[in-house]
Amino acid sequence: MTEHIEQQNSSISAAEVLRTEIIINQALIDILLTKQIISEDELLNSIQKIKLEQKELLSDSNKIVSLKR
Repeated sequence: MTEHIEQQNSSISAAEVLRTEIIINQALIDILLTKQIISEDELLNSIQKIKLEQKELLSDSNKIVSLKR
């Protein structure tokens, strides 16, 4: 019990959080593909769509907006 409480109070590095997220995402993808809930093509299309959306958001955030009064 004390070990569990001590672990909650310790800090976790960003790299460890990222590794955990990658493992969780891969596990979910594997399950969805194995159960044929999604196809590999659907997954790849969705990834491409999200990449394009993020690219657009980043390019829009770099634009300078002038406010004319």
